[in-house]
Amino acid sequence: MRLLAIPNDATSSYFRNDRGDFLSEFNPKELGGKRFFEQVCFINWKDLEDVEYEGIKSFAILKDKTFAINLVKDLGSGKSPFIYPLFTDFFLEEKDSIIKIAKEIDASLIRSFNADHAAELGLIIREELKIPLVISVHNMPRVTDTVKEADSLVCISECLRDKCIKEYRVNPERIALIPDGVDMNFFNPKKENEINNVVDLKYHKKYKILSVGRINPQKNLGNLLESIKYIKDELKNVCHLHLGIGTLEDTKKIIELKNSLGLNNVSYFLGGKQKRELPFYYSWADTTLFPSIYEGLGRVSIESLACGVPVVTTNYAPMNEVVKDNYNGLTADPQNPFDISLKTIEILTNDNLRNSLSKKARESVREKYGVDFVMQQHCDNYEKLIKKDKIKY
Repeated sequence: MRLLAIPNDATSSYFRNDRGDFLSEFNPKELGGKRFFEQVCFINWKDLEDVEYEGIKSFAILKDKTFAINLVKDLGSGKSPFIYPLFTDFFLEEKDSIIKIAKEIDASLIRSFNADHAAELGLIIREELKIPLVISVHNMPRVTDTVKEADSLVCISECLRDKCIKEYRVNPERIALIPDGVDMNFFNPKKENEINNVVDLKYHKKYKILSVGRINPQKNLGNLLESIKYIKDELKNVCHLHLGIGTLEDTKKIIELKNSLGLNNVSYFLGGKQKRELPFYYSWADTTLFPSIYEGLGRVSIESLACGVPVVTTNYAPMNEVVKDNYNGLTADPQNPFDISLKTIEILTNDNLRNSLSKKARESVREKYGVDFVMQQHCDNYEKLIKKDKIKY
């Protein structure tokens, strides 16, 4: 069996992923250890040329990508709303060449890794090839009417599933609730001497706070820094580290805010880190601060909890699906920096609470979000679609 996959990003963006991470997303293993598909191929308009990575061939489409690139920027900035159709006209201009590539791939299934450009391209190809289409949704504001058309809709959180049922009238029987998977053998608590070999000793203060994620408005870093200011004023010997990159404009704004709040010797933005370093940074922290405005689910919370570190996160769905208040972390109003700071200080200064949350942290995510279990769920969903290939188009 072969899969025709339409990823969300350019293939080059996956080059920093290790082989296991990359293939677990696009060609999952069954519990027996065998990859589900004999071959996976991409059709990817974001690629500048045909490329291959870890045995997956990606075919570049769209001779002129200008309009599509500008549309992506407008969608990201909020200038254009996520309303279907968005990209269909661009794809139809090259429909003949796209369908030619798709027929040569000779796939059993199509998998579109978002509900906008990937889903729209998947719908065009399905119309010609008459094979099942799986669409996955990962982001609350980016759901479009394409979800109604999926033969199988993969939602990574209960919140996304409910949105698709209530707002888009998707048949619940067509929805597979499959969360993001995390390698629990990789993300696990590290010993102090191991941490010291990765995290600079100058950051080893009495109270240690970590945040992880791209530098953009969604991650709510402005309110996060405001909360760090409250914490700094209340406690001495505090260190906050942030891992993640952003555009030059977004990064400049957040660094200027940090400086204006007098956090030069408290808060440090370290940029992107290699995946192999992340468990050591999580294990360094007393708590991970993750007050996003919205997420599809919240992978950072899962990774932190897998390392035994409690999380302070947003007090509404889907973030509170992973972090249960007073069980494996605390939840706060993301629009209220003072509330965020109070919950963070509570974990930092209450040893009994922190130890209780830490003891439950890893076990709370180990099974449900373990990558092996998640991959098997994807395999079961693919198998169900293939067996059910009596769909009338």
